[in-house]
Amino acid sequence: MKFATDLTEFNRRMAEALKPTFHAAIKPVQSEDGTLLFRGPVPIADNPNHVGTHVAVSLDKDVLAALEAASPSEREEMTENLISNLGTQVRVQYNPNKIGLYALDVVGTMRIVRG
Repeated sequence: MKFATDLTEFNRRMAEALKPTFHAAIKPVQSEDGTLLFRGPVPIADNPNHVGTHVAVSLDKDVLAALEAASPSEREEMTENLISNLGTQVRVQYNPNKIGLYALDVVGTMRIVRG
């Protein structure tokens, strides 16, 4: 899988909002499908230098379509709702001391967009 450090507008803003949640060694990247990934060291028994994904933040296809179809002011309101809600989910669920082989997966849905 390829990762990019050049993030979309939403992912850049989400990464900025979540920056204080993560250790400095954990960096935001974007996958080919647009998922925001926070990647960094994940200690595993047979490879203490393993780098893996701690958290994955994605948006449902319906949310992506709604954002694209929205006016600039509606898009901003939807973006703020998503960042607030998804950010809260990550901060509540993420525990850096309990990183396993699977990332914490947080998905933005239309339910969140609608409030």
